[in-house]
Amino acid sequence: METTGIGEIARRTLVVLLIVGLALLTVQFAFVFMLIFSAVIVAALIRAAGWPFRKMGAGDSLSVFLGLFLILAVLGGAGWLFGAQLSEQFTEVGQQLPQAFERARSLANEVPFLRSFLSGTPDFQSIAGRALSFAFGAVGAITNFVLVIVAAMYLALEPGLYVRGVVKLFPKSKGSRVREALSASGQALNQWLVAQGLTMIIVGVLIWGGLSIVGVQSAGALGVISGLTNFIPLVGPFIGAAPGVLLALSQGGDALLWTCVVYVVAQQLEGNVLTPMIQKYAVSIPPAVLMFALAALGSMFGFIGVIIAAPLAVVLYVLVTLLWVRDTLGHDAEVQGIDAPPPPDSNAPEAGGETQPS
Repeated sequence: METTGIGEIARRTLVVLLIVGLALLTVQFAFVFMLIFSAVIVAALIRAAGWPFRKMGAGDSLSVFLGLFLILAVLGGAGWLFGAQLSEQFTEVGQQLPQAFERARSLANEVPFLRSFLSGTPDFQSIAGRALSFAFGAVGAITNFVLVIVAAMYLALEPGLYVRGVVKLFPKSKGSRVREALSASGQALNQWLVAQGLTMIIVGVLIWGGLSIVGVQSAGALGVISGLTNFIPLVGPFIGAAPGVLLALSQGGDALLWTCVVYVVAQQLEGNVLTPMIQKYAVSIPPAVLMFALAALGSMFGFIGVIIAAPLAVVLYVLVTLLWVRDTLGHDAEVQGIDAPPPPDSNAPEAGGETQPS
């Protein structure tokens, strides 16, 4: 009995040390985990693009390569159609934004309340520069990009291989539930990416057309910026609107007024019409969860953390709901829009577990 007790204490001590070691490794290699999840997102996009080819009877590997080719063809076609025009407009925006920012700052200094507020705030231009420098220069943009793309192709070609590897980290009796939860989280990520992609395209086109009508310079580049920043929920629309508002401010009061109208109308359509329609087929996450995810990952990893905060929150939300809230705590919980399996019967053995012969 004494030997058994000592062995049990040693086993528990080793488990605690292993957990602490994994936690320390997670902190040390957090940036690597961000790159891994970025590869997962790209792999999900590639497999989503290959879905029509799988429906037409193409094999899994062939559909992945065809999906990648489709993405490259769409990007190449858009670059061929609009590349020269947008390149010039982005150059103009880059040249005009510093002047517009200084003009807005000088106007704000004329208001006593805003003057005292600005005197106590840091230089946002330098903050943005440091964030971009951290995101793209800490390890090397080209190296990170190639690493993510190559890893994404491996993940897209054989997702089951890596899912089985993750499942083996859990007890055998829980393997089927973990596999089902991972499948549900992958489905949720695919649906969220497709829904968000549609919203980004529509918002970008609306901003492009609206700013062109009211006569704002570089409307195409501003539309692209709004569409891309719309990938970030909640705060993305405000980030995307800032360059357009600053440039309109330098063109005069009328341009500023109509520019604000364009952004407000586009975002109201997105928030009250597009998102409710599209999110019926995707996972809906409580806004507070997204806000905390954006704040936490943004403070830890800057630009990259803000970009992947929402899709990471989608995956973790599904996993926590299915594995912890439902299967472990036993609450009646489900994820909207996901074909998740029913909760296990407490009186029945787990799938994959050992059954006693009768």
